[in-house]
Amino acid sequence: MDTDGVDGQRVRDVLRKRGDVLAALSTDRLDKRELGESVGVSRSTVDRAIAELVETGLVRRVDGGFEATHAGQLALETHRAYCDTTDTLGAAEPLLAAIPDDVPVSTEILDGGTVTYADPALPEAALAEVLSRLPEAETLRGFAPVVKTNYVSMLEDAVVDQGLSVEIVVTAETVDSLGGGIPTGTEVAEFFATDAVDVFVTDETLPYALWLLNGPALEHAGITVHEGGAVVGVLSNDRPEAVANYRDQYESIRGRATPLDADALE
Repeated sequence: MDTDGVDGQRVRDVLRKRGDVLAALSTDRLDKRELGESVGVSRSTVDRAIAELVETGLVRRVDGGFEATHAGQLALETHRAYCDTTDTLGAAEPLLAAIPDDVPVSTEILDGGTVTYADPALPEAALAEVLSRLPEAETLRGFAPVVKTNYVSMLEDAVVDQGLSVEIVVTAETVDSLGGGIPTGTEVAEFFATDAVDVFVTDETLPYALWLLNGPALEHAGITVHEGGAVVGVLSNDRPEAVANYRDQYESIRGRATPLDADALE
């Protein structure tokens, strides 16, 4: 048995060039004619692809045909995940650029993520995707660097009509801004005073708004990034690993926050 293995760079090069051929052989055992028809390439291209895939141990000859090996199946799975993550990374670059440099961002939230950017003419439309999930949710937990009256209006119906429970961490600056009898502050304060809403206060700087939606058949989480008080966009995810990452972020902030003093709303 050859125990030297194959150079990783060589595997990456072959995957980049021959990923479509490997994908075809990952589901069916095919001969070269069938493979050419499946992928839509010439016989000479098939010959070169097979030679490279066999050389790197990703494909083997079996009974006159070819099929992906265990290494080939794993390589294809890894390659697809890499492509998906880098696709999301590319789409999310302007959003990530608006997050402070000292804030760590995990690749877990990129894998399988959905990026939605704000329309300058209607910036809150970026929140449509998360708002559409509210009817499925029993609880909403999160933190927010800013709390606007239109955000509150979006949640009030879900709290009153659908029985949504809300737990939110806000900054001390947000609480301070609710006083003085300002109508917008009064509306937010009234929402915070609702029985179904638990509010906690932090002195920390919150880099973005984060939410976790949970229901009988729902686990959904994401972040809303602001710049200059305006919505830049939203990055959301349903993958359990991504939701767990968001949950860890929330629980870390929540664990250091304190319950809102009701007197602060008067």
